[in-house]
Amino acid sequence: MSREHRILIGPTAVAMHVVALLLGCSAGSNDDAGQGGDHDATPDLASRPDGGDASAAGCPNVADLVTGDGLCNAVPFPTTRVPFSAMSGPAPTFTGGTLIDGLYTAIEAEGWDTDSGSGRQMGLVIGDGGTTLLWFGQTLRDDGSGDVDAGTSGLYWLRANYELSAASSNTLALRETCLAGTTAGPPELLYTVTNTDPPQLLLANATAPNPTVAITTYEWRGCPTVP
Repeated sequence: MSREHRILIGPTAVAMHVVALLLGCSAGSNDDAGQGGDHDATPDLASRPDGGDASAAGCPNVADLVTGDGLCNAVPFPTTRVPFSAMSGPAPTFTGGTLIDGLYTAIEAEGWDTDSGSGRQMGLVIGDGGTTLLWFGQTLRDDGSGDVDAGTSGLYWLRANYELSAASSNTLALRETCLAGTTAGPPELLYTVTNTDPPQLLLANATAPNPTVAITTYEWRGCPTVP
């Protein structure tokens, strides 16, 4: 039985410098969100009680997504599978910003100064005024294919919970409170919150020798819905 179905529904688990998680960001990885993930074609679950205004999006139900079954959280994996893109030109700089509570899904997995990298099927939930992170998903082949549950080699999955704090103006410190999977999030993430509609969150592993070889962009989807 897959890790998602054991939870309630088919959720996801992470990679990205994150967490590009989404986040792959194992302790020894350049990825942002752990090197791995479960996958499931369950639709993303999100609501916008504020009508879509991100500035009003307090999400009070994050605690209800935390589980005591050893899998950390019960957020469905995103359906979106993102291939890796090798980029040229100047790499983005990280500018920090005010974290916005809600559900995010990976929409881009990019790298600079590299020809290869991992795709993403990852998501995350930020809650409690930017102090809690739930991370879930899997890494993919560079073309966005593959599945950990199907036995694809070289992929990783993550389902984990963290406490967030500011390490600097553009760096988040992660304190792990629950971990399941074949990879883990890094101790620190470089981040940028974009002033777009919807907001986006760029994440990279701050402890990697070159963080910009794996940057994952997540897009805000509203507040998560408790399964």
